[in-house]
Amino acid sequence: MSKAKQSAEIVAKILRQKGLNAGIQRGRALVLWPEIAGPALSELTEAELLEDGVLFVRVTDSVVAHQLTYLREEFLRRYQERLPGVVQELRFVVGAAPKTRPKSPPPAPPRLSPGEEARLQELARHAPDQLQGIILRAGRAVLQKQKENPHPPCPICGAPSPERPCKPCQKLLSDTAVQREAGRLSRFPLKTRLEGNPLEAARYLAQQKLEAQLRELLPQVIQQPELMPILQDTARRYLQLRTGEKDVRAYRHLLPETLASLLKEV
Repeated sequence: MSKAKQSAEIVAKILRQKGLNAGIQRGRALVLWPEIAGPALSELTEAELLEDGVLFVRVTDSVVAHQLTYLREEFLRRYQERLPGVVQELRFVVGAAPKTRPKSPPPAPPRLSPGEEARLQELARHAPDQLQGIILRAGRAVLQKQKENPHPPCPICGAPSPERPCKPCQKLLSDTAVQREAGRLSRFPLKTRLEGNPLEAARYLAQQKLEAQLRELLPQVIQQPELMPILQDTARRYLQLRTGEKDVRAYRHLLPETLASLLKEV
C-alpha cells in the first residue's frame, strides 16, 4: 500500500473517531447546493442546514417552493451521485432568502482551549496537504458546536445527545457483531477486530459487563478472601479496556474507591 493511501486511510479513521467526518460532509452538502440547483434556482434559494440526512433549503416564496417539489427527486439523484448517502431528503422552507434580507451579526463562536486547538493542529499535520485546511475548519466547527450544545456527549460516539447513549448508538448496541466483539473484549481487552463507532460500542458493552462483575465479586471477596485473584484479574481487564494499556498499575485510581482501597495491586 502506498504512503499516500495509508495516510488517507489513517485520516479517514481519525475523522470518524473524532466525529469530524460528519461535519465535513455537512459542509460539502451545503456548498454543493448551487451546483445541484443550477444558476437560476440558486438565486432564489439557499441551503441552510443538513440534519439527520435532511437538507433544509430556504426559498423566496410558496410558489417557488411548490415548483421545487417537482424537482425534488432529481435534486436527490444529483446529490447521490456527488455525495452518496449524505442527503436523503429535501425540505423547502418558505421565507425571505438569506441573500436578500439583512442579517444581524452572528454571535462570536465559543473559543477553543489551547489543548483543543493543539490536538486539531496535530490531527491536520498528519493529513495530506489538500485536506489540512478542511480538517481544521471542520474540527473547529464541530468542537464549537459541542460547546454551544448543553447536552452531554454520548459515551460511544461523543456527539451531544439528551440520551446516553444516543439513539443511533443504541441501535448499534443491538448489532450481533458488536455484541460478539464485546464478549471477546471482556476477556481480551487489548485485541480488537472492529474500528470506529462499532468498536466503541463494543467497548462500552464490555465495560458495563466488567463493572457488573466487579460489583458482584466485591462482597464475595470480603467473605471469601481466596477469591481475590479473580477480583484482581477482572479489575486488570477492566482497566486495560478503559486505558488501552497493558500495564495498568498506574491507573488504579480509575477503579471505584472501595475497590481501589481493597486491591493492593492489579
